[in-house]
Amino acid sequence: MQPRHLTLSICVLGLAMVACDRPAPADITSPQNMSAAAARDVTENSVRIRDLGTLPSGQNSYGAAINDNGQVAGDSDAKGGRHAAFIWQAGTFTILPLLAGTTIAVANGMNGAGAVVGYSIIDVGVNHATLWQNGTALDLGTLGGPSSFAEGINTAGQVVGFSDETSYGGIRRAFMWQNGVMTKLPSLSPNSDDDLAFAINASATIVGQSDTQNFQDHAVRWQNNVVTDLGTLGGSTSVADGINDAGVIVGSAKTASGATHAFRWENGVMTDLGLLPGGVSSEALAINSAGQIVGEATTASGPDHAFLWQNGVMTDLGTLGGAFSIGRSINSQGRIAGFSLTSSVMDHAAVWIVTP
Repeated sequence: MQPRHLTLSICVLGLAMVACDRPAPADITSPQNMSAAAARDVTENSVRIRDLGTLPSGQNSYGAAINDNGQVAGDSDAKGGRHAAFIWQAGTFTILPLLAGTTIAVANGMNGAGAVVGYSIIDVGVNHATLWQNGTALDLGTLGGPSSFAEGINTAGQVVGFSDETSYGGIRRAFMWQNGVMTKLPSLSPNSDDDLAFAINASATIVGQSDTQNFQDHAVRWQNNVVTDLGTLGGSTSVADGINDAGVIVGSAKTASGATHAFRWENGVMTDLGLLPGGVSSEALAINSAGQIVGEATTASGPDHAFLWQNGVMTDLGTLGGAFSIGRSINSQGRIAGFSLTSSVMDHAAVWIVTP
């Protein structure tokens, strides 16, 4: 199973190699509303999957986050070989503006007010964390190195992510950005060179990963600028990907056998969420206020499928006809955003609605 961040980076890297020299088309230099291309519904048992389609002339799109207003943040291929961040709502795309001089933007998170965070490709090997709100795109800068990535944003507009700290890009540090200031978060140990922050809740509690004294990645929580090791499921490594406003944390960890399993962490206890039938690995990515958890897990046939975990049961959410899908966000109504391969082997942003 590939981590979500690696999977998306591969997709966007391919775009960068073919699209960076073309002039920016007029339709993605400022916010505009456009109808979703090829949006449709697919029903599998009690699960309804909404294919959000793509931006005009696009082939692939990716859903990243969904809020309680039904807005979905993501990114899509667009005209002229560009790749733009968007907000989708009620069948309509609003295209988010590109940073000046850029051609590719990726969305990773969104808050209840519709502020979106992600990153923009500035140059080859150079990415900058980006915040979209009130119709503008803001470059959040870095901690001194060439690249940064924004992953999550809370209701107060506090942004978390990670950034290179050195000019050669060999050390990454987790950060929180607020009111124009990017602040480095503390590491688990002096040996850590890869601290990553992925989510933040309304209380400004942050989760992600940091290296231990033994150079192993562990899931961590940052609270009041104090970092806490959340441990593992008996194996060597773990990562925390999501947190709700009650402070319940989800992610994935190695077991004693070396397998990767999704976990739920609360009050110091990490619980193994298990696997889909016949699968060998799982990863939890988000949790809502009701404690419903989404992510991706391998299936008996091999490829990962999006899942919903609730009341002790992990449910396969299916796909849009292709082999793969992933659930990346869930709102308080239980609607899930992510993306899936279609039967035509294209990635499309998707929303799942599960009937009780």
